Amino acid sequence: MPASEAREQRQSFKRLVDFKNYQSFKEIERIQDVYMMGKELGKGSFGSVHLAKHKDLDVGCAIKTIKKSGLTNKVYRELMANELRILGETEHPSIVRVYQLLQDSQNYYVSMELMNGGDLLGRILKKKSFSETDAACIIEQVLQAINYMHKANITHRDMKLENLLCQNDDSLNVKITDFGFACHFDPNQDMNLSLGSPLYMAPEIVDHKPYNNSVDIWSIGVITYIILSGKPPFSGPSKDDIFNSIRYNEPYFGGSTWGNLSDDAKNFVL
Repeated sequence: MPASEAREQRQSFKRLVDFKNYQSFKEIERIQDVYMMGKELGKGSFGSVHLAKHKDLDVGCAIKTIKKSGLTNKVYRELMANELRILGETEHPSIVRVYQLLQDSQNYYVSMELMNGGDLLGRILKKKSFSETDAACIIEQVLQAINYMHKANITHRDMKLENLLCQNDDSLNVKITDFGFACHFDPNQDMNLSLGSPLYMAPEIVDHKPYNNSVDIWSIGVITYIILSGKPPFSGPSKDDIFNSIRYNEPYFGGSTWGNLSDDAKNFVL
């Protein structure tokens, strides 16, 4: 294949299907007929994610595999439909791009942009914490993407370090992924479905109260605290302990770590 044709095919390797309905997945016999499947990269709300390469286009990507057997619950089916609809609507440099939707008899497959640096939790575990400058660079990207989503009346509802992917091992470029709990919202109507990851949940969700898209901002505050200190602001040995910490405790800004950080950083987290 001529190099120019290969480039054109690579450029066209995006937005290949209609995202409005999760039943619009293109039927295939086996995912291995289309993609070379590699190692597992992680797990999302509805399935696992593997490294892959499109056989014809020789383009690297990530494949999210969603087992059809796991979507028997109506709520899960609706969440998945929301996820795909939202991915089809969003186009932002700090949101992972989706390329293609496929299905076989057992699974749905979502082909996505490949982020080689893993998730931000892995980076934190290696680095322990980031400088204020680096943290500001990361959080600015996250806030820009969330602002874009909120303006489109979309809320993520599962913002956490595991859902922020790094471009590569050395880059501070991050993108939001895993829209399994995302949904469109009415600015004049609260939401009430209790979901998310305990460490990052806003108090309204913990207490099963009505909430709005501001729960994403709470979660970003938790993310910022962890990026700067290497520890979560609210924790405990069990989910109930974490929830009680969220309900009754204030973030701790003592010790040598926070003593070396500016008041601006602390005020931003608050």
